[in-house]
Amino acid sequence: LDADAQIAALRQGIGLSRLPCFVGDADPLLARAPGVAPKTASTLWILTHGDTRRTKRVRLFVEFMSARLAAHAALFAGLAAPEAG
Repeated sequence: LDADAQIAALRQGIGLSRLPCFVGDADPLLARAPGVAPKTASTLWILTHGDTRRTKRVRLFVEFMSARLAAHAALFAGLAAPEAG
């Protein structure tokens, strides 16, 4: 199922679906299903190519993304509301 079609159907009240909390929480037309706790046992990996992993630009990108993801860990885990805007 196309993700956009899935979210459009949910906005119309057609059924239930599992979404990442940071997607559903950001949409005022969607609500969490009562009694369903977020699944927080996930791991996110940043993969790099072995030949480029030690280059400055790749290291800087990985450091930047790691910091940004860590700063929003509660949001990705479904424990915090997204920032407005």
